[in-house]
Amino acid sequence: MNRQWKKVLRDAFEAPEPADKERFLRTLRYPKITFRAFFLSQLGYIRKQVWAFALLTVLLGWFVSFSAPAASHWRTEAEALWIISAVLPLMALLTTTELFRSAFHRMAEVEMGCRFSLPQIILARAAILGVANFVLLTLLLAFVNHVTPIGLVRTALYLLVPYLMTCGICFWILNRWHGRDSIPACAAAACIISLADAIFSNTVQLLYAETNLIYWAGLFAASILLVTRQLTHVLKQTEERTWSSFLTE
Repeated sequence: MNRQWKKVLRDAFEAPEPADKERFLRTLRYPKITFRAFFLSQLGYIRKQVWAFALLTVLLGWFVSFSAPAASHWRTEAEALWIISAVLPLMALLTTTELFRSAFHRMAEVEMGCRFSLPQIILARAAILGVANFVLLTLLLAFVNHVTPIGLVRTALYLLVPYLMTCGICFWILNRWHGRDSIPACAAAACIISLADAIFSNTVQLLYAETNLIYWAGLFAASILLVTRQLTHVLKQTEERTWSSFLTE
């Protein structure tokens, strides 16, 4: 359905402005919840597997960074960096698919009818997972920076590119193929990016060379743009389904 027909349907089925809505709602007796309480309640809807994998990733980062012998060669110093960067796409896979659980379990329309809309629910969970992943990435960055002499900015760039690239590709897939059928495609994309580090481990010295920094910066900018556009598309789709879902049944 093209945009013109969507606009025509939206205008045709647009409900009139309710009269005396605020007074009517104040007279209803229903359990009230503040936005803060709603936000904190979303913590309970994020699967324990996500938190467990995040903890394991932190432990892996600590083990790789602090249990290795003192590095005197570039290749040895870079090993901790490429091992951890190979795990981050799997964390990105769990994060992106967690935001689409409502669609996977056919609960999206139920959440549309709640006091807090589906876009608000997605944003709340995205904020929680974003903060958690920020803490995770900060810890990993501190660990890796302890054993690599390449500097904080370059280390952050090398860790963030695989993570953000996986997030962007998974969002792109989930926006186009709805339901559980999209999970294998997302998993395949995450595994390809993760395995790329292992495949190119013999050339890690070349990959992390300062001369290639411009290419990493380009990949970082492209990944940020892709994640932003696809996440915006997710929210736009949920807003459209709020009115279009009532026309299908």
